[in-house]
Parts: sequence; structure tokens; C-alpha cells
Amino acid sequence: MCGFCGIVGAERQATLETVEAMARTLSHRGPDDFGVWRKGFRGPAGERAVALGHTRLSVLDLSSLGHQPMSSEDGEVTIAYNGEVYNFRALREELIALGHRFRSECDTEVLIEAYRAWGFGAFERLVGMFAFAVWDAPRQRLVMVRDRLGIKPLYYRHDGDLLTFGSELRALRRHPKFEARIDRGALGLYLQHGYVTGPQTIYTDVRRVMPGAYVVWEAGRVFAESYWRLTDREDAPPPRSFDDAVTTLEGLLGDAVEQRLIADVPLGAFLSGGIDSSAIVSLMVERAPGGVRTFSIGFREAGYDEAPHAQRVASHLGCDHTELYVDREQAVQVAQELPSLYDEPFGDSSAIPTVLLSRLTRRHVTVALSGDGGDELFGGYDQYGKLGRLLPWMRAPHPLRRLVAAAAPLVPVRSLSRGLQHLGGETPRDLAEGVMRFFDPADLRAACGEEAGEPCLTYRQAFDGAPTLDPVRRSMVADAATFLPDDILVKVDRASMSVGLEARVPILDHRVARFALSLPLDVLWHGGVTKAPLREIAYRRIPSSLLDRPKQGFAIPVDSLLQNELTDWTARYLAPARLAEEGILDPEGVQRLRRAARRSGAEGSLRFLWFVLCFQRWYAHCHRGEDVC
Repeated sequence: MCGFCGIVGAERQATLETVEAMARTLSHRGPDDFGVWRKGFRGPAGERAVALGHTRLSVLDLSSLGHQPMSSEDGEVTIAYNGEVYNFRALREELIALGHRFRSECDTEVLIEAYRAWGFGAFERLVGMFAFAVWDAPRQRLVMVRDRLGIKPLYYRHDGDLLTFGSELRALRRHPKFEARIDRGALGLYLQHGYVTGPQTIYTDVRRVMPGAYVVWEAGRVFAESYWRLTDREDAPPPRSFDDAVTTLEGLLGDAVEQRLIADVPLGAFLSGGIDSSAIVSLMVERAPGGVRTFSIGFREAGYDEAPHAQRVASHLGCDHTELYVDREQAVQVAQELPSLYDEPFGDSSAIPTVLLSRLTRRHVTVALSGDGGDELFGGYDQYGKLGRLLPWMRAPHPLRRLVAAAAPLVPVRSLSRGLQHLGGETPRDLAEGVMRFFDPADLRAACGEEAGEPCLTYRQAFDGAPTLDPVRRSMVADAATFLPDDILVKVDRASMSVGLEARVPILDHRVARFALSLPLDVLWHGGVTKAPLREIAYRRIPSSLLDRPKQGFAIPVDSLLQNELTDWTARYLAPARLAEEGILDPEGVQRLRRAARRSGAEGSLRFLWFVLCFQRWYAHCHRGEDVC
């Protein structure tokens, strides 16, 4: 796992020094090696250059032959790459049969030769997690590519004939021509969800390469294309029964786990004791004769401690288990560091335990498998069940549903009241958006203007792009296109890479993902439980008594911290004078929300307060130069 960045189309003399400075900002992603490369060319605008920078975390082929940026033997193709391609050995043999020669044992060189052999068609042959940039010298074009599910990040900024790009936003900010203009629409999306959904970023002129897509720069022009879509259906027959579905999934997931055990460095796994991570670890144990190391953290506060569950599962499976108990003081310390670790606004408070878990794990191993993706692909979130229960109401006339939604706040049962408030929309998509929304759009607009209440376009496109699926499955597809790559995977990538730890996610093997989203709801929720196929795989190896418990999530008591240890943060970063000076958030709107949070202590009000606070601290760190740690 690594970090990389680059420039193309820039003035020739300035490029190498600038790209080196950009790459230095990514040194945490690759502590084992550093490299820069530059080449001049004559384009339509005259003498120009391309430059790549790379920081390496050595996982496969630890020798100097894996140094990047890496060029083909004839110098025509050069690559900077972050990730792992798990089927690289099979591709290597196929390429050797075509006459290609190799100097190393690493997957980077396979990517070069695959591009030379198959061009853009190479991308759909890759199995793994990856983001990379390829300079194609004969065609004078640069190609940026991202894996199918968006596990690895890649950002870019196109300004005239200049293109800058990198694994994290901090690399782009280091370029002298970067302009930090906040995108108010993106800010509104962040305040709705706690993250910015792609392809937007918090900056007006910076974009993400989308999952399953590539972006091409050629002669100063940029265009994007998809090479894979989650909603593309294959002509495989549906499973004949629940047991048939479990057997197929067991084969696919077992193969995905086995591929992700390939490493030349110590390897382990995150283990929470829940269904997803337990299923992954149980499959690892069957495929790792040397034993499996597992890691978890505990938090000694009611409702937040998963460590005992993880310990029991690890003991049953015979794992070498390590756990660390953390306290509120340690949680606050990591919270202070979040603006530096996550160099974009990020409000998911589970980033705090994820950072702590990554730090614990990196003391012992370099690679860790994770169970992320199970909830999005196998219907594990409560919101999917809520959506399923509300959908029959959509058969009622729209005027009647609007009346029900308007009267919903009067219903004394809070969960029912909140559900009924979402019935005022015209379509199932409106209902799905309402169920996933945390806050009233009016409150958002009060804080940062009219743009704040705009819906997430990527979510809508993904939902509408699966018209043959039922609305609940379409909601899962939309979450896999937004929440998964822009929240869950950002969280794990930044936390793990901040300490040079590679996190691998077998459930997000694209073959597993597509199979999961092909299963009907009665298979996913077989027997009245969520994620039934994954549960059954775990139950075949672990007693159900060790796994069955209410869904807990990976969290810390941030609501309590806001009302106690972090009160000085709100006083400092949300002060009306400060907000007025910055001119981004509305001072009076924010104060109304603060008062509501203090008055009610409600989860939604405190969560929104946390989102605003995280944005303000990010802005203070990245654009006011304040030391927030």
C-alpha cells in the first residue's frame, strides 16, 4: 500500500521540485521508500512535462525492484500505484505467454505490461483494490484509474492544461497554484451525511475518480469513463434455495480471503466479534496454517464495548488475540488529531476507534483483513428494515401521505413518529432518501445557506440506475455507491494508512459484491434475521451463541464527550465572531442549533453539532494554519 501524486501539463522546470514536495505530504502512506520521476514532452501548448511522486509501503517483493514510479523496459509506460492486485500472478503468466518480459515479482510491473497489452481493457481484468496513474508516452496521455468499489482513493484538479492528482487532498494543496475555494453545495452534503459524496469534494475544482472508472488527460482535455458498474447484471442463474446461495457465497468469499492472504510481511485481522469480521477470520483460520493474529479494542462504557465478544470468538477459533482497552482521555486525544489524519471534512465519529485499532494492529503486523462492506451489501443496517416497513404506505394517495407526514411529530412513539415523517415524498426514492437523512433540510439551510438542503445526486443516480430491483435493494446499491466509498472506506483508509498499515476487505471483492446484490431479500433476510447468508457462513464455524446479539456498531460516546470534555471546543470553534470572520457558516443559524442541542440533548442535534465542529476544526487546521492537536 502506498501514496502517490503527480502533475502533467505543467511548465517543465517547476515540475520535479513541486511533485517532490507533494509526495512528501504522503510519506505516512508509504514509509519504506520514496521516489519521483519526470519527463518532458512537447504538447499543443509548447514544452511541458509530466511528473510522478510515490511513497511505498512494501508488502510484495520487498526488494528495490519494486521501487516506484516504475517504467517499462523501453520507457514508454510509467506508473505510480497504490493498492494490491490479487490475481497478478495469473495475469503475469498470461502476459508471458504473449511475449512480455518481467524483471520483478511485484504486481506493479504486471500493471504496466497489462496496460501495454490491453490498454483500457486491462482494468476490468484486475481483481483487487487499487488506484494508479499511468503515463503513456507515445500517446502523450495520462490515465488515472480507481478500483471497482472505491477502496483506494484518488483526487484530481484540472485547471487549463494543468492536471494535479494524488491519493489525498493534502498533496494537491501543496501545489503552488492550488486555490482553496469551498464548494457550498459539497459543504451542504457534508452537513447532511458527515462526509462529501463523490465525485464532488469540499473544493469547487477538485474531483474524485469514481469507483470503477478511469479519467484521461490528453492534450489538456480531461474525460471520464466507467469500466465497471455494480448494477450491471450478469446472466448467472439465481440460487435455487437459501442453502444454495450460502454455498455459492462461501466459495466466492473463501477465494477472496485466500487471495488476500498473499503477503511478504506479517498479516492479521480486525475482529469485533460481529458477524462480518467473525466470518472473515473463520475463513482465514482454515486457509492460514501458521495461525491468525486478531486485534480488537475495548471501551469501558456501557453499550460501547465489543472486546469481550471478540475475545470469545478468537478463543473459539484458536487465534492469537490482542486487545487494548482505551479510556475517554485517549478518545479525546485522537479526536484532536482527526483534522490532520483526515485531511478533508469527516464527521463519522467511529474514525476515533478505527484509528486506535489501526495503531494497535500496526505494532504487530503490516497487513490486516477487515469485515467492512457486509452491512451495505447484505442488508445489515436498520434503515433497510425501516424502509421495507414503510414501503406499503406508498400505495396510499399522495395527499393522504402528506397529511400523515405532517401529523407524524404528534405521534408519541418516537421511532414510529420519525418513520412516518418520511412519507411525504412522491416516489420510493424520496422515501429512501428521507430514511437515510439525519437532519431536517431547513436546519441545514439555516447553518450554511440554500445549497445545504440539496439531495445527493450520486445517491439518486445509483438508486435510479437499478430499476429492476426492489426499492430496498436499490437503497443498498445507492449506499454502496456513496456511504461505502465516501465514508466507510475513507475512514479505514486514512486510519490504517496513517500508521502504514494495509487494510484488505474480502467482502468487497467485486465478485462477492455483485453476487450479494443479486440475492433477493428473502435470501438476505432468511429466517427473519439480517445478513443471513453471511451469518450462516459464520455459524458453520462458530457457535451462534457467541455471535447473536443486537447490532452495536463501532463507536464511542461522542454525544457525552460533546457535553463534557469537548465543551471548550464548541466555545472556541463555533464562536459567532469566528464564524462571521470566516464567512462560511451562518453564525446565527449555528447558534440556534447549539441551543437546540443543549436544550434537548437529542442524538440528532448532537450529531449535527459534531459535524459542524469537525468541519470547523478541519478548516482551522488546513486553511487557518492552527495547531488543533
